[in-house]
Amino acid sequence: MAKPKSLKRIAKPCDEGNLGCICEEDDAVDRDEILQATIHRYLESGDFNGWGTFRLEDPREIQAIIDLIEDRLVDMITHEDDENIHIKRHDPRLLEVQLERLRRPGELNHGCLYPTAKALRHSGVVHDATRPYTSALREGAPQLDFRAFRLDVLEQYRNDPRYRYEVDDIHGTIFRQHPNAEDDEFHKFGFAFNSKTNRYVAAFLRYLNDLSPDQQQSWYRFEVDGDFGLHPDYYRTSILGQFPERVSVFDAFLKEKRIINKMCACMGKPALFRSNYDAYRRPAGFGFLIRPTRAEFSAFCLLLDQLLSDDLNRDFFRGDMEMDERGHMEDGRVIVQPKGTIRLLDEWIEGNFRTDDVGFKRDLMTGFRTVRQARQRPAHRIEDNVFDEVYYQQQRDLILVAYTSVRTLRQCFANYPRCENVKVPEWLFEGRIWSR
Repeated sequence: MAKPKSLKRIAKPCDEGNLGCICEEDDAVDRDEILQATIHRYLESGDFNGWGTFRLEDPREIQAIIDLIEDRLVDMITHEDDENIHIKRHDPRLLEVQLERLRRPGELNHGCLYPTAKALRHSGVVHDATRPYTSALREGAPQLDFRAFRLDVLEQYRNDPRYRYEVDDIHGTIFRQHPNAEDDEFHKFGFAFNSKTNRYVAAFLRYLNDLSPDQQQSWYRFEVDGDFGLHPDYYRTSILGQFPERVSVFDAFLKEKRIINKMCACMGKPALFRSNYDAYRRPAGFGFLIRPTRAEFSAFCLLLDQLLSDDLNRDFFRGDMEMDERGHMEDGRVIVQPKGTIRLLDEWIEGNFRTDDVGFKRDLMTGFRTVRQARQRPAHRIEDNVFDEVYYQQQRDLILVAYTSVRTLRQCFANYPRCENVKVPEWLFEGRIWSR
């Protein structure tokens, strides 16, 4: 868009560094000049910035802005709306609220104007399919509007070694590690849900705008329509700027295991679990499914069992109980076989803890056995791979029962006298866990 010709007092930065301020004494700027300046600033600033009204004081200028707002050609954002008024992060306030503010003395000292979609359309802005998300901003959408995508949009990054893909089930980042990276080197995203609590990727237009045209078109192919709500903690951290309220069940699972190992040291015993992952330091693939297929679900079952039953350290039980079991062959010969880790844990708990809670041992052992059974099903037969969203729920059920087991086990160990000083984070103690 060509720069407006009649902006005698608009193009010069003021001594405060505010681009677009009016710093010279001259005649009042009329309605058309204000509209042209607002559109030009928005489209040509590089970040869809607003046009500052900091030095507009003439009653005619105020009236011109009122007329533009009433005609739905501009909106005004002030510090009452957002601490950063130089980008339109959210939809502006209602017309009546904007007009009421303009009646206050000095209100223009704290505002920026933005062209409406109507004004941009009339100025010749048209949709550009090569950069659909940049185009949405050029057409007037707020920068923190989000779009929802199928989860498998992330597959291209998870499976490509040129990218470093990090996710914690609330939000994630994608870094391009290739030395010839273009303008899609870094990308942020989060998650959203529909009314059925099905999970989707959510990305703000502000970050989608940074993708190259090829990447924008790639994401667009995965975009879905519907009514979606941001993950509560993604909304809390990204929109409100607050700390997250809860932690993902996957991180909680790993944290429980790590604390159990600390308790083992206090008991003077080897660690119960051989691995020692901590929250936010997950093994690859330990998170919600990206694509709900039998193959991905089976791979998750295998990984979860490797982190649970397979991860039990046999040295923990040594000296406390018989490690092997004896049997007889048909010819009478005695055979000796090592006990499985699940059986060792079951017998160790039975011999070392007493409780009146009849559901205690059930809660503790059910997860170990359920995960082992889920792992063994695909291992014992060849199955065709299928796509079915039911795997999302099956995975959620499986990680919850596994988490219940390790949480119950940690609560069990906490009764040991020497473990009373092992610190348990408040969020874990209170069970502030996201399970979706």
